[in-house]
Amino acid sequence: MSYGLYISAEGAHAQNYRLETIANNIANVDTPGFKRELAMQQARYSKETELGIDQEGSGTMNDLSGGVITIGTLTEYRQGKSIASGNKEDMEIVGEGFFLVQQMQTGEYFLTRSGQFDMLNDGRLVTYSGPTEYAVCDENQNPITINPNERWDVRDGDAAIVQGGDAIRVGIVIPNDYYQMVKQGQNMFKSEAGYEPKENTARLVKSGHYEGSAVDPAAEMVELIATSRIIETNVKMMQHQDEMTQSLISQVLRIS
Repeated sequence: MSYGLYISAEGAHAQNYRLETIANNIANVDTPGFKRELAMQQARYSKETELGIDQEGSGTMNDLSGGVITIGTLTEYRQGKSIASGNKEDMEIVGEGFFLVQQMQTGEYFLTRSGQFDMLNDGRLVTYSGPTEYAVCDENQNPITINPNERWDVRDGDAAIVQGGDAIRVGIVIPNDYYQMVKQGQNMFKSEAGYEPKENTARLVKSGHYEGSAVDPAAEMVELIATSRIIETNVKMMQHQDEMTQSLISQVLRIS
């Protein structure tokens, strides 16, 4: 394979990954608590540099760029838009932090910014990611359950559900390391480095609201169009390289 064809193919592959990432962002423009993802790419060293035959910056033919490679995705934790629902079960965290929830089938704990909650007939407070149900936990990591037949309210100042003389504070935590947060499904995260409870003085929520998706549809569409054009350019370059190779082979055959 010619070097130019190889570089163009790598470029098309990297941009296709970026295109898929952007498409996933657009698909989740209405997903509560969804965090935008960015495709991370970097320049690739030449083969000779990777093998240790030459070194970066030598200025020789061996120092030609190896194209672009994808190194994964990075989650952008920018806060999504505030959506007023009028449902007192819904809560939006003001500032930093995540709700602590538990997947009932496995008992695993997850973190989410989606405060679009639902109070079931048996008094359990739950949320969903796709078809999967998660129990919303209190500050002691226990699923929240109240008496559905009695009046209850949300105290925004400390994120507590108040019923009668009792107050159950909703679990809000801070991850120890954002770079070790692993996305699960649409809007759930697994904190590989653990988490700590949010300070009591900063446990502020807005009831009757929830955090929407952090995706800007217009900006994503611009990125989608730009990425599509880059892919087209790389494909055209591949075709051009292939035509030149065919032309060279034909000339060699005629001479021989």
